[in-house]
Amino acid sequence: MNERAKAALAGCLACVIGLMLLTGLAYGVGPVGRLDGKILNRLSAPMGSSAADAAAIAKHFADPLALLVLLAAVCGLALHLGRRRQAVAALILVAGANLTTQVLKAVLAHPRYQPILGYRQIGSTSFPSGHAAASLSIALALVLVAPRAWRLRAALVGAAFALCIGLSVLVVNHHYPSDVLGGWLVTGAWFFAVLAGLFTAQERSPVALRPN
Repeated sequence: MNERAKAALAGCLACVIGLMLLTGLAYGVGPVGRLDGKILNRLSAPMGSSAADAAAIAKHFADPLALLVLLAAVCGLALHLGRRRQAVAALILVAGANLTTQVLKAVLAHPRYQPILGYRQIGSTSFPSGHAAASLSIALALVLVAPRAWRLRAALVGAAFALCIGLSVLVVNHHYPSDVLGGWLVTGAWFFAVLAGLFTAQERSPVALRPN
């Protein structure tokens, strides 16, 4: 295994450890939970406000149907550019991150009552955020398939999209900030794992994976 693959696996491990620590803090440490609630209380907008309406529209761009359309577009771009392995990597990344998030939601389902939120309590299956995971997974999929000359612009566009969706689910009071961070960490772990696979494949077949 080459050094880049090892570094990518280290990134995957860091995300997994970060997710475990975040889960323990969000569920088991009172002051962290209260901070979670306070931040959400400041960021959420009243129902019916223009901010809440705009956020409600924005978050639909990370719904399952929208995600499938975006994934098809990203994979189509990769195939058009002759980057077949990257297309497969993008598919694995998006599918893995989103399926893992749904499994964790079921496994970690637990109520987190925060008095500061009053009647606007968050559901017990909110951690980690599926919308946050979906938005970042498609953003990183775009980075994976983008040629080197496009990569910075792809990363900037993807980061803006993921941040927009992450903020939107807070504004509409659907998730705690820790839920959003948890979704990002799940996706980050999958991204680095897929990246390690690509680097390993590149070492074995350098011609098929030109770094263009």
